[in-house]
Amino acid sequence: MPDIRSGAACGIITGPAVIYDGPPNGFLSMAMRELSERDILKICYLYYQEEKTQEEISRLFGVSRFKISRTLKEAKRKGYVTITINDPKGDFTDTEIKLANIFDLEQAIVVRVNEFSEKSAIDQVAEASAHYLSQIVGNYHIFGVTWGRTVSHVVTHLKPIEVKDLTLVQIGGGLGTIEGTDNNMLTMMLGQKLGAKAHVIPAPVIVRNREIRDTLFKEEKIQKTLEIAKKADLVMFGVGIIGKHGLLWRSGFLNNDDTVKLRKAGAVGQICGRSFNARGQQCLGELDDRTIGLDLDQIRKIKHKIFIAIGQEKVAAIMGALKGNLANVFITDETTAASLLKAGSPNKVAKTNQLTSDSAVLS
Repeated sequence: MPDIRSGAACGIITGPAVIYDGPPNGFLSMAMRELSERDILKICYLYYQEEKTQEEISRLFGVSRFKISRTLKEAKRKGYVTITINDPKGDFTDTEIKLANIFDLEQAIVVRVNEFSEKSAIDQVAEASAHYLSQIVGNYHIFGVTWGRTVSHVVTHLKPIEVKDLTLVQIGGGLGTIEGTDNNMLTMMLGQKLGAKAHVIPAPVIVRNREIRDTLFKEEKIQKTLEIAKKADLVMFGVGIIGKHGLLWRSGFLNNDDTVKLRKAGAVGQICGRSFNARGQQCLGELDDRTIGLDLDQIRKIKHKIFIAIGQEKVAAIMGALKGNLANVFITDETTAASLLKAGSPNKVAKTNQLTSDSAVLS
């Protein structure tokens, strides 16, 4: 079979050397006999090197176009022809395929970060994520979003597009402000860029106790918004780390006591305020009782889940989320991708838990 790697560039055809000197005498009288090895090689030369069509070659040989097509396929099978695609980003393509295979993803997108660019790494990844989102969002009806620093940068880089019949909805409560912008305002900005009606949750992602959460759940607007969120067929999110540098801690929702409890429970990351362990399973039920938004099982049920994350300090959180089947499309940078592959299979995720400790990057 041909050696083909995913990518786009020029093809190189190799095989036994053939010198084509034009059709010999009696060339058109071959319809009634089988093609010889030399005939097959000439057909390959004409098709791949001379770029003649199968119809043109069939007339030269006096056989059907169908027979020429079968001959070309047989030539590949026998190794007379091999096709190599010279992908200038071949290493990245391999990395994407490996990530997709290891974590059972539909697609992995690895962004080559230009260290000389004025844009930060997170902005370059966010720009690529915005481009991907603009390509696929028109295929969906309800787009769910949960806020973090990475996702907020995607909104900044998204170019306005008009998406018909799209509803935008927060799938979790707010985190206050991110880099000076209120969460609900981010939702409205994203809605405007997509031409979508936006639904926000007028409540924080984590409250003081279960009683307050239950009271807020009785609010009609919150009930309706969460019902819409449960019907989302597209969602975009990042991941938070456990500890004082995580966004929930910096925003004042969690404290040092919560850190101790979460680490004892084996938590490695958070999505939509929900903490999960190295296997991507929700943990620490007491905190869940105070959280407003979809839970991890509800997020898993969403058809198209775009997960965007970069950073060495997030490797354990990323692996936990991926191992827990919380995404089917993962977008990251080359450095993070290399760390994930170096860590090996998802079964090794527990060994990377220490990466979450005291790292100064927000989700």
